[in-house]
Amino acid sequence: MRAGIACLFCCALLGATPALAIDANAPDQCITGPIDKIYGGTTWLVASCSDGKSLVFIAKDGSKAAPFEFDLTFANDDYDLTGHGDGNRKYTDAAYADLQKLTGKDVLDLLNATKAAKPAKLH
Repeated sequence: MRAGIACLFCCALLGATPALAIDANAPDQCITGPIDKIYGGTTWLVASCSDGKSLVFIAKDGSKAAPFEFDLTFANDDYDLTGHGDGNRKYTDAAYADLQKLTGKDVLDLLNATKAAKPAKLH
């Protein structure tokens, strides 16, 4: 993963449950997991995607960052970080700063943790 992750704001937020991604480069489904993680001082639901490499981060209901979603999408041998929503910018910016610091090992650990998590009921 490159040190700088590009930020393009182009993903849809569909509630507080990992959902289908609509970015043209995004994998079909991001429903494995989720696990709770803290980024920028707020709690995020993290789920992995059907490509086995990408992740979604959705601000947990009640969080000051909600409603907001980040997608960390693997494409062209690199990761792009995208986000969209109406959460408090102070908290979404802080989470973005934390997510930019993720290393390849961090992403792999998150992927493995989501796969080991008990599946959540999506609807």
